[in-house]
Amino acid sequence: MSEVIDITKRRFVGTRETLIYGIANSGQVMTASLITGYLTYFYVNIFNIDPVIVASMLLFEGIWDAFNDPLMGSLVDKTRTRWGKFKPYLLGIPAPMALVSVVLLAGPLLINDPNPRSAVKIVFMFVTYTLWELLFTISDVPFWGMSAAISPSPEDRTRAIASASFLSRNLGGIPTTIMPIMMDLTKNGIVKTDLKQTFFITGSACAIIGMGLFFLAGIFTKERVAQSMEEPRLIDCFKSITKNGPLKLLIWHNLLGALGNIGGIFGQYYFIDVLGNASASLFVWMLGSVVTPVSYAFIGKVKERFNNKQIIIISKLFNDFIGILMFFLSIKRYADIRFMLPMMSIRNALSAIFHGVGSVVPKEMIIDTVDYMEWKTGQRSEGMSFSVLTLVGKLNGALSRALGSLLISVIGYKTSHTSAIVPQTEVVKFRIFAMNSIVPTLLGLFAIIPILFYDLVGEKHERILRELTERRESLAKEATVVNGDPVTNNI
Repeated sequence: MSEVIDITKRRFVGTRETLIYGIANSGQVMTASLITGYLTYFYVNIFNIDPVIVASMLLFEGIWDAFNDPLMGSLVDKTRTRWGKFKPYLLGIPAPMALVSVVLLAGPLLINDPNPRSAVKIVFMFVTYTLWELLFTISDVPFWGMSAAISPSPEDRTRAIASASFLSRNLGGIPTTIMPIMMDLTKNGIVKTDLKQTFFITGSACAIIGMGLFFLAGIFTKERVAQSMEEPRLIDCFKSITKNGPLKLLIWHNLLGALGNIGGIFGQYYFIDVLGNASASLFVWMLGSVVTPVSYAFIGKVKERFNNKQIIIISKLFNDFIGILMFFLSIKRYADIRFMLPMMSIRNALSAIFHGVGSVVPKEMIIDTVDYMEWKTGQRSEGMSFSVLTLVGKLNGALSRALGSLLISVIGYKTSHTSAIVPQTEVVKFRIFAMNSIVPTLLGLFAIIPILFYDLVGEKHERILRELTERRESLAKEATVVNGDPVTNNI
């Protein structure tokens, strides 16, 4: 028994590889953060496309992802090359991903049509964003699949995921740090460009640099948990979802979480239209950015005391309680920037207490479902499992952005035919405040329900890991040698 535990805790992945894995993820996030974070604002306010059409496009993308992502996951699971299962994608996608990002951001410069229902603009939006989403999937699924194959040790996986999460938050967040500053400088005439040029220059630079960093994952990371030599059938890939009860619960958890994510859509409008200062968002995150690195230092201590299921529930309830409290404390001064900045800073700092485990645990739970299916069927399904994570994440984002885009019109928000900022009424400002605070907080509570039924923790999880290790050791003894290289059915 003790020998098996030692094997599962043995360190296979060095510090350099762990660090590079994190840097690569920060590059991917750097590329995507500005596009996804400002997507609704970009299309509605910069490209000047009707909000209802933008909402329709995002809903279409969510439906498209429901087919596209699982197909991509099955393709990854069926991949067998001399370079491994994930490397071909990590090496081949960065260049086209950077190119498509640049073209997408160039739309307002290439098509100068003030009509918000212009067919040319709408087609350009649909085509470029659909292609961008496809390439993002082809990069994201193999990257996170690598976190499950990088080592058989749960502790190695935790370190790799923690590195990816920590560095992506700090380096990957550079575009969303720079953009509010550039927007204010542009609005005040200090930078002699318009918002169309500002978005294009900032976004293009971040996409090119980011994909250069992401390319490092293909060069320096290794797969250490081998796959079965037999290529799975397509139907088997899809069964890895339908037969995976714990994974289905995580899917529902993330889907219901979309209800609580509309706050992020209205956050940009809150700073720009209610507080009147886009750069103020940077101040709000300063205190939280101090707390966040500390939160990573306590991941091990927290996980010693609580299992992953408990961590998800406790952190969610804590953050929602803080959100509700802050809403009622701020309800009469929601437009007072001198009052709101300290209040929002305190809220973000308190929420950051759980950021470390909150970033690592959900991906660990996906990996646990991969181990569960290997234990149950003998086949690993990193591709399908993480394609579902990517699918649900994108569907979550698409639904929240579609709902947010639709609600922008419903609450009476006014836009112009140019990229100029239009003053809003006090009623609309309060609605923006509510949509950024109390509404998503209350809706987000529904996401806890599926986690209550998740049971891949405690003794059951430990037993699965023990039996998998014993099975891999047994199969390793049956290894043969082909052309001087050892080959096993699975390790």
